[in-house]
Amino acid sequence: MPEKRKKNLLKKVEKDPKDLVPKKEDTTPVYVIGHKQPDTDSICAAIAYANLKQKITGKKYIPARAGRLNEETRSVLKKTGVPEPMLLDDVRTQVKDIEIRRIAEASSDTSMKKAWERMKEADVVTLCILKGKSLEGLITTGDIVRSYMDIYDSDFVSKAGTSYQNILETLDGKMIVGSKEGCIEKGKVLIAAGSPEMLENFFESGDIVLVGNRYETQLCAIELDASLLVVCGNAEVANTIQKMAKEHGTRIIRTPYDTYSVARLINQSVPIHYFMKGDGLVYFRMNDYIEDIQDVMAQMRYRYFPILDENGDYAGMISRRNFLGAKRKKLILVDHNEKGQAVHGVESADIQEIIDHHRAASVQTLGPIYYRGEPLGSTCTIVYEMYREHG
Repeated sequence: MPEKRKKNLLKKVEKDPKDLVPKKEDTTPVYVIGHKQPDTDSICAAIAYANLKQKITGKKYIPARAGRLNEETRSVLKKTGVPEPMLLDDVRTQVKDIEIRRIAEASSDTSMKKAWERMKEADVVTLCILKGKSLEGLITTGDIVRSYMDIYDSDFVSKAGTSYQNILETLDGKMIVGSKEGCIEKGKVLIAAGSPEMLENFFESGDIVLVGNRYETQLCAIELDASLLVVCGNAEVANTIQKMAKEHGTRIIRTPYDTYSVARLINQSVPIHYFMKGDGLVYFRMNDYIEDIQDVMAQMRYRYFPILDENGDYAGMISRRNFLGAKRKKLILVDHNEKGQAVHGVESADIQEIIDHHRAASVQTLGPIYYRGEPLGSTCTIVYEMYREHG
């Protein structure tokens, strides 16, 4: 290959150190654990070897037990002042072992428009609705689409208890008369396209009227006791109209959108609690096992599922795709190497080492491991030798 071509190829391969993303350090703990019916040798070996590994590597090694301590072992630990190892009776992969995504969330009074925008921005199809830190409900893009397709009621905005603040935000409006506080409690949405006389035929007290720059129609709507007047196209609102609106308790919002756009947008101001799913929610907890929840997820129409932490608060979302990156629990087995004696779920774990003084038996591993087996009286003796080897 010509020298010039070699140099060009090398340039393509070489990268500026600034462009290299540093590899994240693996902080997953390694559990050092004995057999299911722990005796003093397996417990003491787990404690001592976890301590040695931590001193040698500076990484996190946790002594654990797969079952209940016997009286002899409890007495030894009490006399030496060494705390009991944590109980770890199942090492199958759990929800807390996979990446949990904290995706877009909202409160129940968020407008449908804002919820839709938030989901598009986060590139998700499911939005969690929270009350403080607690999960209150879920809404999907499908729920939002169906809400537009299935709505035929002109009193939909009031039925949902839509806030004036939501209407202002959705319509990019300005409150000309009245307070921004409060919600629409009654009334249907009317487009004042005809004459004032025609408006009277359809009007009921408390209705919401969409109107343009038409003085007579604005006046008629106020006199008929409209709860809200939405003036479209940024039309000016005469002082006389504003004064009458105050006297009748009619609020007036001015918006830059035309009447057609306002008629389409106003339904998007409805709060998401009106369409969210709040009952019978399917959620999982941090300590749930992956193999237990997979079938449940497969039967549901949702792509994402909420996760609650140990306090019952919302922690994030997972999907079936997250299982691909699940981190198996890392183990070092001491004082045994048989599957029948090992902690439940050992076949799902990543065994790193085995330290034992028994015969080699039937534990399968994912890859090459460090194995130390010696024909000595106890595993603790092997661990003692390793302390001496490391000074």
